[in-house]
Amino acid sequence: MRAPLLLAALVALAAVLATAGARDGSFVYDDEYYLLKNPAVSGEADPWTSPLGEASQSLWRPLTVATWRWQWPATGPASARPLLTANIALHAAAAVLLMLLARRFGLAPIPSAFAGLAFAVHPVHAEAVAWISGRSELLACVFVLAAWCWHLTPGRPAAVAAALAVGLAALSKENALIAPALFVTADLWRRRRPLPWGRLALQAGALAAVWLARASVLPQLFPADDPPFAGLPLADRAFVAVQILGRSLGLLIWPAPLRVHYHRDELLVSAPGALPLVLVTAAWVAWSLRRRRPTGLWLLLIPLALLPVLNLVPIGETFAERFLYLPSAFFCLAVAGGLAALARVERRGRGLGLSLVLGLLLLGAAWPACRAAVSVWRDDLTLWAHAAAVAPDDPHARYNHGMFLDAAGRHVTEDVTRPSAAHELSASLRLEPRHRYAGFAHQMLGNLALAGTGAAAPNLSSAARHYREALRLLPALGDAAVNLAVVSLQAPGLVPPDEARAALERALAAADLGTAARRAARDLLVQLEAASGSGATGTSSPDGS
Repeated sequence: MRAPLLLAALVALAAVLATAGARDGSFVYDDEYYLLKNPAVSGEADPWTSPLGEASQSLWRPLTVATWRWQWPATGPASARPLLTANIALHAAAAVLLMLLARRFGLAPIPSAFAGLAFAVHPVHAEAVAWISGRSELLACVFVLAAWCWHLTPGRPAAVAAALAVGLAALSKENALIAPALFVTADLWRRRRPLPWGRLALQAGALAAVWLARASVLPQLFPADDPPFAGLPLADRAFVAVQILGRSLGLLIWPAPLRVHYHRDELLVSAPGALPLVLVTAAWVAWSLRRRRPTGLWLLLIPLALLPVLNLVPIGETFAERFLYLPSAFFCLAVAGGLAALARVERRGRGLGLSLVLGLLLLGAAWPACRAAVSVWRDDLTLWAHAAAVAPDDPHARYNHGMFLDAAGRHVTEDVTRPSAAHELSASLRLEPRHRYAGFAHQMLGNLALAGTGAAAPNLSSAARHYREALRLLPALGDAAVNLAVVSLQAPGLVPPDEARAALERALAAADLGTAARRAARDLLVQLEAASGSGATGTSSPDGS
């Protein structure tokens, strides 16, 4: 009994130490919308009756939101550390549960512990662990693995516990709906007779109850906010699915470079190595079917676990590394099973050798890579600087890098590795002139031109050009309209007052214009009227940027 406990403690400790750097992180990426501005987290709404994010995103993850709510009174927005510490603890629990599941499937104690250790230190988990909003992946995985252990345990209490755990997983994230399919696939592979139909029925009932509850809160099934591949024919979506699966397998094998964002266009072309990896994996699974090799089962479960996020049905994201959290468990089992098979061959010869060396090399390489990957999520500027460096052709990454450079006051390019905000914003527009945030990029470039950067004087002509383009893309963009009026007051020959007034009136008609910007717009309208009547140009007015 002491040895299993020591192995479990070793696995948990490895998970904690490999991801401990996450505790130094902050609220990043979409944490602003999912936590900081979420009334269900702050206590103004009920997590169980509120969608996550905008209703058009079609997300309902009440258990995940409830865990944030439970921690919020102790932390609030002042510190992300307690929330990230909880993420690390969940990651450690998932690693230990994977080790226990490996034992249930017949792996010896040492290979089972290796599977848990490999999962604990895999760098691809950085996004799920070091991003607070990644908790949905952690909770779903923990409950799926726990449910699987109970699914393989005799007795009615275990059957009920498995069904409850499956329901809790689905309340954490929608992809947990695939759990019973994973279980029955493994049961069929192992020729479990008779199949536990009663247990599976209980699990299906738990999922049906969750889905009915979801429908009462969020009737729509799929995202309504322009899913990235929803308009493609099924054959094209199948091609995208193959690309996602190939990239997933590649990242599980060689998790570098890791990044926060994958552009839609990347998945519409064939990535080097993606199709060969899929074909090799399929061939190995087919061979394993005949030879009854368990590694084939684990590899088969990877695409099955990814099925909800392959974009065969519309989802709101192209691809994200956090989606690999649960599928990576099966990859780690496959590696552990392969090393165990190699060790058995070695025992028939001269004893252990290559299997031990390979295992130690894999863990030794993954450990520092995991710690480095976690550190990237320290803050938004670090996160998007890394994304822009590893994916310089991604306009979304370049835009976000520019936005956070602007927020940090980085307005002068120092060298190739330390570009200015204007450099990155302009790069995003060169890559894709009408990207999703192009209007905001033009607005920020206009603000920089109007204020002047470094030793450069304000460039009213450049500011006017960017504000006009921003308003062409987003006619109700209030700050751009306000600052276009500022330019008009300073240079009416550059921006006619009538043009500035029309822009302000459109902004004032927009329901989402803030109070301060609305007040500034009204003041500027008065000044424009006065300037038009007197022929004066004016030299100062509020800056709504």
